[in-house]
Amino acid sequence: MLIYKFSKNALEEVRVEISTYQNKGYLNIRIWFDASKGQNTDWRPSHKGVTLSLDLLPELKKSIDLAIGFLDSDKRGE
Repeated sequence: MLIYKFSKNALEEVRVEISTYQNKGYLNIRIWFDASKGQNTDWRPSHKGVTLSLDLLPELKKSIDLAIGFLDSDKRGE
């Protein structure tokens, strides 16, 4: 199930999806590319991305929160 997507550039987007495999939930963050190169928008998944068990979602959130905090503090120190 697609949760969110955003444009990376003119021919790529990042998709965040939740799926189930063998009764276990997964978070999939993957780069999708336009295989038609802008002609028909034929979106296909690339090999670039990460799939994590939903059990690891709190750890992913913690790492993103820490990265945002680091960037915010770095900007204040400029």
